[in-house]
Amino acid sequence: MKSMLKKGLLAAALMASTAPAAMAQECADADRVPITWSTIAGFYTDAMAELVSGFEAGHCVKVNVVNIDNSQLYNKQVIEMVGQTGAYDVVTLETSEKAEFAENGFILPMTEYFADKKAQLDDVAPTLAALTTQYKDDVWGLPYYTYTAGYIYRADLFDDPTEKEAFKKRFNYDLAVPTTWAQHRDIAEFFTRKAGETLKGEKLTKDFYGVGLMAGPFPEIQDEMSGVLWSQGADWLTDEGKVPVDAVEKAMNDYLELVKYAPPAALTVTYDGVMNQMKDGQIAQTYSFFLDQWPNAVQTETSVAGAKMGVAEAPEKKAYIGGFLLAVSASSAHPKEAMDFVAHIGGHDAQMEFAKAGGTSTLMSVLSDPAFAAPESRGKTGHFSTLLEIFDSMKGFRSNLFDTPFGAKIYNTMQIPLQSAAAGQISARQAAEQLAVEVEKICGGPCPIGK
Repeated sequence: MKSMLKKGLLAAALMASTAPAAMAQECADADRVPITWSTIAGFYTDAMAELVSGFEAGHCVKVNVVNIDNSQLYNKQVIEMVGQTGAYDVVTLETSEKAEFAENGFILPMTEYFADKKAQLDDVAPTLAALTTQYKDDVWGLPYYTYTAGYIYRADLFDDPTEKEAFKKRFNYDLAVPTTWAQHRDIAEFFTRKAGETLKGEKLTKDFYGVGLMAGPFPEIQDEMSGVLWSQGADWLTDEGKVPVDAVEKAMNDYLELVKYAPPAALTVTYDGVMNQMKDGQIAQTYSFFLDQWPNAVQTETSVAGAKMGVAEAPEKKAYIGGFLLAVSASSAHPKEAMDFVAHIGGHDAQMEFAKAGGTSTLMSVLSDPAFAAPESRGKTGHFSTLLEIFDSMKGFRSNLFDTPFGAKIYNTMQIPLQSAAAGQISARQAAEQLAVEVEKICGGPCPIGK
């Protein structure tokens, strides 16, 4: 039944016509087709306000933007999708949610819609496209924002002659951006200092820590750990749909080694807390950290005397990767207009404007635009070249967590055992075993994997 519903709605959408831009500009407000976009409250949406207006100027459409806190977005969207209420025409999905929404018939495939727009699809970074737009040979929308992770650090500390000499003497190799997780741990240990000790030859007035971690009771702890797990050649789910307990235990133990060198507040914060620690001059580096936070991190150069920020790929060239997907609800009363909106927001012109506002684009043409490599753009887009490197390094990457229709439910459960281990309440082994038990309950046995 759901399959027939999807095909019928898609056919209707593709047969519908959209008013030319010249006509749309003369469109009376009463004639505008209403569509509603449910999305994340905050910067992600605020930066889109002008782009929404631009779409309305060229189409006889009125877009109602519903701002929802990120912690509540998934649940609210699922309720409306299950009820087929038509409350939302366009939904915003995190990478782990795509398979569930597609498999359950919550969203419409856009494969036919993009049949004559191949260049637009090809512009999405291929690694990102594979994880966000594709499922079972169909295209399900466009990503408009990427939170792909990398490495952000205090370059001034790494360049300081005194620190370089001390590091070489202690570890017998040069202080530099780490290429392995073992080097990353050495650097975290090295830069952890007590108040009264020196940093760059100056006495510290407060404790300083080697790394900032998102080890609080939030989903981001598993994002951080993913890079280590993936670099081991493992995944959160095997091809048989089970949690690899030994591999998760190893990644957890590696993570626990770093907790020793993070601020005590690491157990209570997520990405915004880590950025506050960086800007307050408390930490030397991040772990596997969201590069969309670069415009935030670079503010450290203003708040901390002598600070100079750097950005690079994560160690082992593996880190969490993904983006927010715009998809069209299967219960939308106006699927054609909704698809036009998705194509507009994920298109080149809108993404260029989004990048100028400080948004992290998903398009190769935007990430590689020379304007964003200029020194005057560094504060907002200084991480773009690194993102290009990451997408190239992780070409062909897939995660079974993103290809099971239970991915979102698993993702929203993982933090409980992982954070309990980070807080010292259970062992790494217990965390891995608890995760395996919970995942099996969620899936009712081995999790189905559909790529």
